[in-house]
Amino acid sequence: MNRSWKKIFLFIWLVIPAALSSTPDSLQTTPNHDPWLAYDKVLHFGISCSLVLSTQYVLENTLNIDRETALPAGITVSAANGVIKEYWDKKTGSFFSRRDLIADAAGILVGVLIIFMGN
Repeated sequence: MNRSWKKIFLFIWLVIPAALSSTPDSLQTTPNHDPWLAYDKVLHFGISCSLVLSTQYVLENTLNIDRETALPAGITVSAANGVIKEYWDKKTGSFFSRRDLIADAAGILVGVLIIFMGN
């Protein structure tokens, strides 16, 4: 694995957990009705994985951007989507779910692995 891929994995394993741990205490509620195994988590996982794959594909194959730039952009788009969605949930009367963000991170990781396996 070359150096740029190691940086991508380092980004995934450092930035996403840091975002989870830096969530303000007022947003860190996880009600009893937020189970780990739920349809909501499947959606978070699938959408995050799809965003990584589709963003990377479009940037690399349509816009001719190199993979070392396209993949981190796809990861960033997907992670930002998940965080923004959770803040939106909190703003609209629901709650900020760390479990949803963990499902997002798992989807991002699987998307990156799929891209690596394609080579």
